[in-house]
Amino acid sequence: MGKYLYESGRSICEGEAPSFRAGSSHRAPPQYMLNPLDYLVLTMVEKGDFILLELEGKDQNGRTFDSTKGEIAKKLHGKEGPLMVVFGMDRLIPGIYDALLGMKESEEKDIHLTSQQAFGDRKKDLVKIMSSTEFAKHQVNPEPGLVIHVDTDTGRLYGTVKSVTGGRVMVDFNHPIAGQEVDYHLNLLKVYSKSEDKVKELISYLELEGDFKLSKENELNITLKKKEGQEYELHKAMLLVTVKSKIPGIKKVDLKEE
Repeated sequence: MGKYLYESGRSICEGEAPSFRAGSSHRAPPQYMLNPLDYLVLTMVEKGDFILLELEGKDQNGRTFDSTKGEIAKKLHGKEGPLMVVFGMDRLIPGIYDALLGMKESEEKDIHLTSQQAFGDRKKDLVKIMSSTEFAKHQVNPEPGLVIHVDTDTGRLYGTVKSVTGGRVMVDFNHPIAGQEVDYHLNLLKVYSKSEDKVKELISYLELEGDFKLSKENELNITLKKKEGQEYELHKAMLLVTVKSKIPGIKKVDLKEE
């Protein structure tokens, strides 16, 4: 059992490389050669792009439940600021994915999503009765409103304790916003397509200090300033996992610390 960071428009699972800040820049040809259609293609989001995204989500009662700003952002995402998403690889709710698919860098969009496009319909079979002894094994005191997670063969499930009666604990594993229509405001700040840009923004987003060199043979050499503590080790691991799994074309990664 453990504490739960509320799931937002993206889903973070244990072992999954998080969504990172990145962007893209490209140099347009001289104006007399510029084809407006080509320019639109270059700036639109494509699978594998690293995107920098601001968002705000409101439920059907107008309550803000997701944001990249203010206290909600600190609670849900650990800090304020845009989310970094690897488009087409990081998991997004269907409605946000579809909206981003047609967006361009610096574009803003308001979208209204049905429950199917957002967090799905509520399912009765996701409301479970658990024994209080299971909570005791993990030194957790079940009380209404407590959010827990349970690891299963199909992945990690998050649930909210609804009631505790005579050693029986009712837990709702539906998403808290399941069954609701929601509204999102999206602001696509940056789109990064080049490998060099992705690595640079990734290092910056993880608050690591260092430099890198990507050779013509697509071999990546990273040098980091070593720091003490678990956070540095975690971020270093995230850097390696994301580079290897989400930046195609890089054949070899060598990381050194100074």
